Amino acid sequence: MESCHSDALGWGCLALVSYIPDPLGTFLHTLRRFLPGEHSTPHITILPPRPLRGKLETAFLEAQTMLRQFPSFEVELSQVKCFPHTNMLYLDVTHGSSQLHQLHSALNTGGLAHTEKFEFLPHLTLGGPVPECSLSAARDQADSAWRATRCSPRFRITEVVCLWLSPTAAWSDWQRISSQSLAVGSRGAKEAAIAAAYGSNILS
Repeated sequence: MESCHSDALGWGCLALVSYIPDPLGTFLHTLRRFLPGEHSTPHITILPPRPLRGKLETAFLEAQTMLRQFPSFEVELSQVKCFPHTNMLYLDVTHGSSQLHQLHSALNTGGLAHTEKFEFLPHLTLGGPVPECSLSAARDQADSAWRATRCSPRFRITEVVCLWLSPTAAWSDWQRISSQSLAVGSRGAKEAAIAAAYGSNILS
């Protein structure tokens, strides 16, 4: 997740993520230990870090209101890739990418709106930044391990977790504040309205 310390002001920063279930989560955590960077619990970022404009409780309530209208959905991780400007290694998302885009678009509004430093791209960070001199070897190592795993690359996103970073805390000191389960069951009127607003593939 990108830094937001420079404009955190007095309220700190908020981010929304979904953690990877086991056994895939444990495998990815082990893989990340062999790569440079901070080794947080493997996750997909849905709302990248952004400075809070007011109380954390108010911001999360706004997020909850939107999240309650979204159904759970499946995601599949694909190839090991690299962000060229940061040398961060990541796993691309194939199946479920459109739903993640729609979820991000729905949440990045109102009090949670923020101009992202980078264009939103659904992914799972593996590690980095990797020095240029060892980038090729690190990518090959990660790719070999990923291809060799027997863990299924597909899982269901059922819960979104709210993380908070105090304006005086180190970047690694994100705190889990609360979470919200995504809807389970048949398509309802609210889900249909969101699908119309953010794309018809939301429930596919």
